[in-house]
Amino acid sequence: MTRKVHIRTKIFFIVLVAVIPTVIVSLYSAFSFKNLYLTRNKTQINTVCSGYVNEQRHIARNAEEMLLAISQTRSVQNKDYEYLTVYLADLMKQYPGYSVLLAANEDAVVVASGVHETGYSLTDRPYLQRAMNSRAFTIGHFIVSRSTGIPSVTFTLPVQDRAGDTLYLIATYALDSYLDEMSLAGLPPGLILEVFDVDGKRLFYAGDDEEMPPGEPVCENLYARAKEGPAFSEIVEIDSESWLASISSYSRSGVPVYVAVRASYDDVLYQSYAPVVILLVVMLLSCAGASVISLLMARRLFVGRVEKLTEYTRSLAMGNLSVRSGINTARDEITELVESFNTMAETLEERSAANDQALREKERLLTELQKRVSDNLQLLSSMISLQLDHTENDSARISLLTTHSRVMALAMVYETIYRYSDVQEVYLHRYCKGLCEYLVALYADVGKTILCDVCGVDIALTLDKALPLALIINELVSNSLMHAFPDRTEGSVGIFFERKNDGSILMTVSDNGGGFDWNSSENDSFGFEMMHALVDQLGGTMNVESGSSGTRATIQFPTA
Repeated sequence: MTRKVHIRTKIFFIVLVAVIPTVIVSLYSAFSFKNLYLTRNKTQINTVCSGYVNEQRHIARNAEEMLLAISQTRSVQNKDYEYLTVYLADLMKQYPGYSVLLAANEDAVVVASGVHETGYSLTDRPYLQRAMNSRAFTIGHFIVSRSTGIPSVTFTLPVQDRAGDTLYLIATYALDSYLDEMSLAGLPPGLILEVFDVDGKRLFYAGDDEEMPPGEPVCENLYARAKEGPAFSEIVEIDSESWLASISSYSRSGVPVYVAVRASYDDVLYQSYAPVVILLVVMLLSCAGASVISLLMARRLFVGRVEKLTEYTRSLAMGNLSVRSGINTARDEITELVESFNTMAETLEERSAANDQALREKERLLTELQKRVSDNLQLLSSMISLQLDHTENDSARISLLTTHSRVMALAMVYETIYRYSDVQEVYLHRYCKGLCEYLVALYADVGKTILCDVCGVDIALTLDKALPLALIINELVSNSLMHAFPDRTEGSVGIFFERKNDGSILMTVSDNGGGFDWNSSENDSFGFEMMHALVDQLGGTMNVESGSSGTRATIQFPTA
């Protein structure tokens, strides 16, 4: 059944189709803005990260230039370490960003210090070991200065004096000075900046109110990703939260300082999706408002009138031919449709009255004809019964009984039609039950109990299909009653109807007797030939199987 679609729904669809281009453009613009915002945020994070890497480069360059300047002094070249200590102390006053300036010999012993503490060994400091191995300017790592106790990061420059001995000039840059050197004003809101050394220890943190003291390890995921190489706007999991991060580094002599700039991925998504959601909500509200206004106007102008006309048409379709629709004063196409409806209703009412009269007359004549056919068949059956009473030859009696059952099979078709006042169709269940009762009474010997069961789908057939099928059923049931139970006092015959998926009918007639032989002589009998002819008339097929467990005959034929 086709689903009903109301006219209001169709109007809504029309409005929806009308706004679809606007919706598509709005959605495209919204999601383009979202993608543009994400791209802008990624570019911003990359740019900020690159800027702070340059600042790390600037800090390291300043330290290197200062150490180069110190290396050119006479105190270094002439090993005048007492004067070098005084010079380093003056430099520390001039550059307060350094926690201490040192000089160590090849044995890693401090020979000059800006805080006047010398003579102690630095062999346990990895930054000095790296400088000794590389023999070049080296960026160190996080330390707490032994002489000042200030958290710092080291820069080491190996130099040679006039005697060819190596002296290691060390500048320890106080991490507190990052606040002065780093241009935090350029850090946009919502971004977090972290600077950490080659061992993953934090050198600097900025971006929110959370306290992150220097020297503590950064997140393992962040440190592991930094060691893999630069990352440009990648998603990194930090403390079970997703961050959009850019990671880069500044390296000297193979020792890097890592810079990571990140923003909460959820915040970035929220800021990019918020305008999209607002636009979609406004668009949906606008569409809903336009739809409501369109429906109200359509109902006032023509939907109500069309619905009333539909109601009148439905009433007319249900058989109320006296219904008439009122005429609206507004002259338009709907008014013309109403007038046409009223004219059609009047014409249908007149034709219906004439058709009813003709149909009643036709049914009366057809019923009378079928009654007369049934009476004639009954008369013929009675004549055969009288002949049976005067026939002693067994073969002749069997032939007369067979003919009698065939005539009664046809007579019962008309009797069923007449009894149930249906001049068009015969319902097979009620017909087969009556036929089986008659045949069991006709053929069963005294003392035998033969049951006949009719089951399956109750199918109604037209007269041209019912008559040949009745003769086929008569032949099959008669054969079972006459041949299936020669040595038994009990048995059963079953008739089963089934409607197949292709619309055809499958009829099965079976018994639980001992079976009988469908041999060549039997196949030449008149009854067998008649069944084949009747099956061909139905346009069907027949198959018979007989064995010790009984006989089963299946006939399949189309209903059309």
